[in-house]
Amino acid sequence: MKYTILAAGILLAYSAQAATIDAATLVGASTPLQTAQYGVRNYSAPVLVGGLHDPASYMAAPKLPTWQFASADPTGGVLTFERQPAPTAGWHAWSRKGNVLVTGGSSASANRVYTVYNGQQLRAAIEQAGNEPKIIRVIGHIDLRWSQNNTVFKEYTSYSDQKFGGSINLPSNTTLVGINDAQGRPARITGTSLLIGGELALAPGGDPESDFKKWIADGKDGDDYPTWTRNVIVRNLALDTPWDVNPEDSGNAYADGITLGRAQNVYIDNLTISDGDTPDSTATGSYKTRHDGALDVVRGSDYVTIANSLFGNHHKTTLVGNGDSGRAWSDAGRLHVTFSGNWWNGATTRLPLNRFGQVHMFNNVVTGSTTTTNPDIKFEGGSDARYQSNMLLQNNYYSIEGLKVEDFCGKVIKGKSFIGFRSSGHIFSSDRSGTSAIDGQCGFAAPSSANLWTPPYAYTLQTAAAAQTSVPAKAGAGKLN
Repeated sequence: MKYTILAAGILLAYSAQAATIDAATLVGASTPLQTAQYGVRNYSAPVLVGGLHDPASYMAAPKLPTWQFASADPTGGVLTFERQPAPTAGWHAWSRKGNVLVTGGSSASANRVYTVYNGQQLRAAIEQAGNEPKIIRVIGHIDLRWSQNNTVFKEYTSYSDQKFGGSINLPSNTTLVGINDAQGRPARITGTSLLIGGELALAPGGDPESDFKKWIADGKDGDDYPTWTRNVIVRNLALDTPWDVNPEDSGNAYADGITLGRAQNVYIDNLTISDGDTPDSTATGSYKTRHDGALDVVRGSDYVTIANSLFGNHHKTTLVGNGDSGRAWSDAGRLHVTFSGNWWNGATTRLPLNRFGQVHMFNNVVTGSTTTTNPDIKFEGGSDARYQSNMLLQNNYYSIEGLKVEDFCGKVIKGKSFIGFRSSGHIFSSDRSGTSAIDGQCGFAAPSSANLWTPPYAYTLQTAAAAQTSVPAKAGAGKLN
């Protein structure tokens, strides 16, 4: 790895590597489509599922948004950023076979470029194109609770109805982008989970864990296991995390805003994700938790970058790895994730919580308050290095009202049971402490030489002070039009 100083406070890291691989070539013919079961409502009654999802917990969303439906394309169908491949600064641009260009649907033929205005059109585009390169342009407001060209609304009726009827599964070789409407508003998705991949057995009725373990025991490459979803780009969308009408129990909801499961080479950029009009504080009764993750990277997913996105008004924001030792079979040695240019503003926890992942966080901004009386935005904890994780945090800016500098480590940056942790170049400011440089390990021991690593991709490192201004200006949906 080499470094070049470009200017004061800016560092460029780069490494020589063989010819770049188009991520589309990593998608095998046996890659299964998981799309058919999703986006189809069953309107079933609530029932217990494995002792969870008590029918007594059913509660429809207490408030609906002001809809931003559209029926016309203000661009006249002219493509601009839609055909762009992902940039190369991040773990998404890597693989065990070498460096990768994530192209998504960049090479889509004219009949595989879709403009959609409702959930049924989105699902139909995915079903028609399958794993072929495809570009799907979203305009207006999509919610799978609406049907018949956004004229009939029906709330989810049960856990099952929401799990399947309220989710869209994105297959390999997809670019999904939002196009600002005629009023300049970003495309918005409400009441709908986006899934990228899923953990599958080799054949129907099989067991994903047993099948994968046997594959490895037989001496086969885990990256050749034929159920990966690869080469996906998602950009420029506002997502309201789904209100769970029938949660697992009093403390756990089910549906995420976005879930990556057994996905590789995924680039996520310029999203705005929050609880929208239905934060958890609007829940009544004993089932107060109605949202799960905002964006989770789990089940062995690998080579992912989350960039230039805005997260707010949400509790369990991001998991990298969703289990400890019981997930080692899928997660150990995977979950390479980059977070750069993101703004967490009023996101309360898990920024992110990391198990097993080799996570690089640079030039992000975290703003919040520990003293606000609004529980939906009260800061409770930042990045959290957990079981077998290895994290590199560089030049992030933190502004947390009510927090003393002596409490920064252990509140904003914390961890336990990790195998590697490095942190440097941050700035922290608050009304209690003024502005301080945070340039150290937060009391954690430096990793052993066996667990030291350097990002293999090129990236430009700003100072934390520069990130304070540049990140909020660029983060979130609607900025790419």
